[in-house]
Amino acid sequence: MKPMKTNLNTDKHILLASQQGDTAAFQKLVETYRGYAFSLAFRFLGNEEDALDVVQESFIRIWKHLHTFDHRCKFTTWMYRIVINLCRDRLKVQSRRNKFLLPDFSRNLLGHINITDDSDLEDKNIKEELAAVITALAGELPPQQRVVFVLRDLQDVGVEEVSQILGMSKSSVKSNLSYARKNIRLRLEQLEKNGRRKNDS
Repeated sequence: MKPMKTNLNTDKHILLASQQGDTAAFQKLVETYRGYAFSLAFRFLGNEEDALDVVQESFIRIWKHLHTFDHRCKFTTWMYRIVINLCRDRLKVQSRRNKFLLPDFSRNLLGHINITDDSDLEDKNIKEELAAVITALAGELPPQQRVVFVLRDLQDVGVEEVSQILGMSKSSVKSNLSYARKNIRLRLEQLEKNGRRKNDS
């Protein structure tokens, strides 16, 4: 998902009004950002129902604590931090790492991926399938690598903002991202080898 193109003046006005208790303004805030919150939660948890629950809980928490929001910080940075913390809490409660079923995951994911090249249907399908597999494989990464990879490579958040969201140094973000990409690449190569063996048998 590409970075948001929003009207900063309008966003600031909505934020200020929401902080003053304007529920209509807050509803506009929710409508503007809930898609991005869902995309992050879904890619982190790999489950649509869990992601929807996290988004709902996130905006309840945002409403309760909006008076503490510092306008020197980007709203997305603050929101993503809340979403990620709730995702982590949900995984801890489950006391197990998520198991991803690639076929179901792929079907759910397709509506949330941007495919820019529609000129070739076959090429588009390949991109969609690869994106679904990569997102599913992200669920197998260690927690720190997973959240960095999801934010940087799947949500297209810049390294500096990822650093702010997670409270990590930029060098640590880059290091975790490098390990995550390496692990994803190795798993893709393994899947490709397994696929070749099946075709040869």
